Amino acid sequence: MNPSRTSLLAVLAGSLIAVAPASADHDTYGTAEYGYGAGLLSVFDTPLAIPGSQGTAPLDARAGAEEDLTSPGFRKLDQDPVVVRKGKIAEGSDLAFRGRLMISGSYDGTGIFKRGRRSLEQISFLRCPAAQGDVTVSGDYVFVSIDSPSSNKRESATCNSTPTDVSNSSLNKEGLRIVDISNPRKPTQAGFIETECGSHTQTLVPGTKRSYIYVQSYPLTDAGTCTELIHPEGEISIISFPTDDPSKARNEGVTDIIPDLAVTPDTVGCHDAGVLPSKDLAAFACLGAFVIADISDPAAPEFLSAVQNPAIELDHSAQLTWDGKMAVIGDEHAGAAGGGGCSSSSASPVGAMWFYDISDPESPTLEGSYSLPRVPPVDSPEEAERFRCTTHNYSILPMKQSDRYVAVSPYYSGGLSIVDFSDPAAPEEKGFYLQQTEGVNPDIWSGYWFRGKIFTNENSSGYGVGLFKAKGFGQRKVKRLGKTFNPQTQVLP
Repeated sequence: MNPSRTSLLAVLAGSLIAVAPASADHDTYGTAEYGYGAGLLSVFDTPLAIPGSQGTAPLDARAGAEEDLTSPGFRKLDQDPVVVRKGKIAEGSDLAFRGRLMISGSYDGTGIFKRGRRSLEQISFLRCPAAQGDVTVSGDYVFVSIDSPSSNKRESATCNSTPTDVSNSSLNKEGLRIVDISNPRKPTQAGFIETECGSHTQTLVPGTKRSYIYVQSYPLTDAGTCTELIHPEGEISIISFPTDDPSKARNEGVTDIIPDLAVTPDTVGCHDAGVLPSKDLAAFACLGAFVIADISDPAAPEFLSAVQNPAIELDHSAQLTWDGKMAVIGDEHAGAAGGGGCSSSSASPVGAMWFYDISDPESPTLEGSYSLPRVPPVDSPEEAERFRCTTHNYSILPMKQSDRYVAVSPYYSGGLSIVDFSDPAAPEEKGFYLQQTEGVNPDIWSGYWFRGKIFTNENSSGYGVGLFKAKGFGQRKVKRLGKTFNPQTQVLP
């Protein structure tokens, strides 16, 4: 059962919920079979094997690990911390790409990297705190999600020095920061759009003359104006701007993507959305249900259907296959602050990736699911308790073989996984990478395929951004994406 609105707010606000330990018969979180909500089970009693490792010896969870664990053909090419200033490393969130530039979102500001064939080089950092700092790039501008007024308490020549669309200053405001990267070595704030309840995430719908951004947001605490302003069952803000000048963005207001009587999900707003403009389709993950919408008029997305899956605790992320036939929904079990999802079974529903046939978008049908089939090595019960291995910010590869469906996804402490769900009832892992630099587990929030490589952004691990390559998933087998790539916006050149 989905958590109540009160408990959900507690999870999203960052509260770790105390849980009773489960029996020692299972190595996952929760129920008698796979589990919901209980702590990590008997990892300190039983050595844990890494399924699919093709010869990797079983791991003794009590001993941890010092070397990266990986399937054959999966390589790490580079890994670099995102430097805020000397002695300070950013806590990363999302990624966006423009030409040779990679934009790294974080809670501390916005980092800009130059992409090489086998390397990443940080060239600048805009020190404007931005919970949680998700990024979208359009031309010479980056939109940055601001989900806390406390992010904007400092004014400088580059930060909070511009008026918003409705007031004289962005100090203590929530919404979207507009950053000018025409000189990527000296990014500056160019504007600010205020939105109701801020912006937790955002998704671009590009247009020839006018483009749109769907802003997803919800209250992170029980208090404040958010709870009064935003409709609890799926209201989003819509931002529009001239495609050739994103600095002139404006807030078009809010819209409900879930009609009042369609479903009654126990949600507090939508978390993420994926759009497929070529098919006029969008999928919204709304923390209790997901919605399929028609975006033929991007200024007014039209509700087509909503699905509540009782096995999904938090409908967190949503993507579509490139043919528009399948929706892929990620469950962030227990929220970002809670543990969950670490299991040795790909059939576990906890923190899973769920596959729905939307050939008839008004009547989605469940076809299967996939959960990360490994438990990372741990060194202490305290580390195990805060572990999370749930599906997070992933991307669907535009395979040249049209009937082949492949996703690359991060799983927080569980590393990266490449999943072939061409048969959604029997998905198969095709590769994995679990970093163990100096025995430290990763905390990967975003993992995206772009032009033959996989790029990652980490939050609390300190690893920063990563560059990976997996055999069989280069540009010989996958269509080439355009020079600009926002992972939640699926467009081909």
